[in-house]
Amino acid sequence: MTEKSPLIAPTLAEQLKALFARLQSEVELIAILGDDPKSREMGSFLRHITSLSPLLRLRLLAPGEDAVLDGQLDASLLPATGVGGPLPRMIFHGIPGGKEITAFAAAILNAGGAAKALDKYTLRDIEKIGSHLEVQTFVSLSCQHCCQLVIHAQRIAWENPSVTAHMIDANLYPELVKRLRLERVPLTVVNEKKQFPGGKTMAELTTILAKYRN
Repeated sequence: MTEKSPLIAPTLAEQLKALFARLQSEVELIAILGDDPKSREMGSFLRHITSLSPLLRLRLLAPGEDAVLDGQLDASLLPATGVGGPLPRMIFHGIPGGKEITAFAAAILNAGGAAKALDKYTLRDIEKIGSHLEVQTFVSLSCQHCCQLVIHAQRIAWENPSVTAHMIDANLYPELVKRLRLERVPLTVVNEKKQFPGGKTMAELTTILAKYRN
């Protein structure tokens, strides 16, 4: 019997099935889970998600099981889930419930070749991002403006191998929030150095990243 997550109601499950029917290729979800309630909740969520399409694959790891993936997904912030293996660049820290389920589904569509095509000008701007960038997008699951920012960051990461995008549920990691002096969401942090508050269009975010210098 398929494990069910309370975050995925029957109506939502049918909507996700219809979305995932558009997938053109297999998509691997890789999750590093600890021995804590949020990790267990994420495991249930991911098993339910992957049951909605025969093209979805799930790999569950414990911290320390794969040192390369620990670094790529940032195992210091568990649960950590990457979309599109073998070294995912679209990464989610926390459980993408609420409005962030839309962003998680969008990442799956990116990896499965089913996302809406970007125009040539946007792709050109994304290609201008040259240096390696770690983009952290801090969100609240109830935030009206966070989801679209996450979608933009994840799509940029999918299109440009120099970018890795992390969605971070700010409510789950108070020590990180305190260290960065985060006061509100959404907030974009680049290479853990420079902060860009507020929502951003795709054009605004690509411009910020293309011009970014440490």
